[in-house]
Amino acid sequence: MNNRLAELLAEVFGLRVSEIQPDLERCEVGLWDSLKQMDLVTSLEREYGIALDIPEILRMTSVAEIMAVLKGKGVDLGS
Repeated sequence: MNNRLAELLAEVFGLRVSEIQPDLERCEVGLWDSLKQMDLVTSLEREYGIALDIPEILRMTSVAEIMAVLKGKGVDLGS
């Protein structure tokens, strides 16, 4: 798990960094509603200098999917 991404997600969702794992899904995070999804989008766009389109935003329903979308945008998340 990429530390930079884990810290960003922990901040957006009000979780501890240790709770951010690839298998974490939207339904498991009480604060991950539509408003938080938009906070997530703006945070990711700002942090990584990317622009996300609607299909990518809708696809991001888990940490693993967020990572896949970022990798698809050319973001280097390490191994």
